[in-house]
Amino acid sequence: MSQVGSFGVNAKKVWDGTSIPLPAHVGAVGSTPEGDYMFVQADGAVAQYAFVKISDDGQADELTTTNAGSNNLQVGVAQIGAADNEYLWVWIGGPGGGGVGSGIRGKCAASYAADANLNTTATDGVADDASTTRIQNVVGLTTLTGAGTVELKSTGHLRIVTGK
Repeated sequence: MSQVGSFGVNAKKVWDGTSIPLPAHVGAVGSTPEGDYMFVQADGAVAQYAFVKISDDGQADELTTTNAGSNNLQVGVAQIGAADNEYLWVWIGGPGGGGVGSGIRGKCAASYAADANLNTTATDGVADDASTTRIQNVVGLTTLTGAGTVELKSTGHLRIVTGK
């Protein structure tokens, strides 16, 4: 994984892989005032604001409790939707990432309580405060009565740590 400046991060755009050049290589990390982003390739369709698991080869797949079993699994949040095999930047958090007014959002299940830990669910790309597999270093900032999106704030890079 290498670091690039914010000049290369456009979290509101996808690339189809035939456009030359891609803005970065898969696995590259770029920084913005809202936090860090990783350049990935979608492994299946990825919905806007979906939580994704990022494999070692830079493939991003919507996160579920079922596929979150790897220790130290990198997690991101897509700020734009992408089709299978498209390339995009996903938000991976970082110290002081996101926050009120940042525009960084994630999909959450109904009845999520503000500032509660975020956990995986059985629903692709959706997190909740129900106790399943915890997504480390991130919380949502608003309470939901129905399913929707919440602004996110991170204290470090988003990841799954099993056995904790």
